[in-house]
Amino acid sequence: MMKKTLIATAMLATTAVAQAEISGNVSMASDYIFRGISQTDNQMAVQGGFDYEHESGLYIGTWGSNVDSSFFDNGRDPQLEVDIYAGYSGEFKGFGYDVGYIRYEYPSADGVDTNEWYVTGSYSTDHYGDFSLSANYSPKLQFILSDQSAWYYKAAYETTLPWYDIGLSAHVGYSTGDAFDVSAFSNDSGLADSYTDWSIGVSKSVYGVDLGLTYTDLTDIKFPTYPGTKCTSDWCDSKIVFSVSKSL
Repeated sequence: MMKKTLIATAMLATTAVAQAEISGNVSMASDYIFRGISQTDNQMAVQGGFDYEHESGLYIGTWGSNVDSSFFDNGRDPQLEVDIYAGYSGEFKGFGYDVGYIRYEYPSADGVDTNEWYVTGSYSTDHYGDFSLSANYSPKLQFILSDQSAWYYKAAYETTLPWYDIGLSAHVGYSTGDAFDVSAFSNDSGLADSYTDWSIGVSKSVYGVDLGLTYTDLTDIKFPTYPGTKCTSDWCDSKIVFSVSKSL
């Protein structure tokens, strides 16, 4: 009975592996931009992660990057970000969907770890590229030192240009919620009301390595100290980011 049980367990384990896919990625970038804001004070970032995806659509993964941003004030200056996420993705009548949870961890800093839920809908076409809409919700946006809630909405587009298999991508994102209300902060270092970020980029695969060049900018981020004016801090400047990445 024990031998049969072991054989059955081994067969189940083999089947589970066959039905799942493990993948990885590693990259270097001239800057780490998250929702339009530099997380590395305009310095280089080394990043990478692993994903486990079952054929049912369930997946889990982790991703990490160095960080060193003046955005983390009050002496909280983390050196590392580690994201842990899980979700479920699939397709229904040509439309893709993805729902999940992500945890932003900053091991060397206190009080900035953040939980977030997300949902994404997408649609792919043969001639016009891929379109997606997503919404992220955090009950406490602690990585900007707020115990208030926030939303992030994003519209994105990707396609392959007819010349040399060059990829083109673009997005517009909008951050809003009580966490971005001046009254939610104990001092004047916070952001006011809401802000919009956007980017456009090109990419090319060369000998299995992906090269990317992206322009990113913020349109209306403001400081409460200077109502009605655009942020002039270097971590919210417009930037051109170069990246080199490899899928494993």
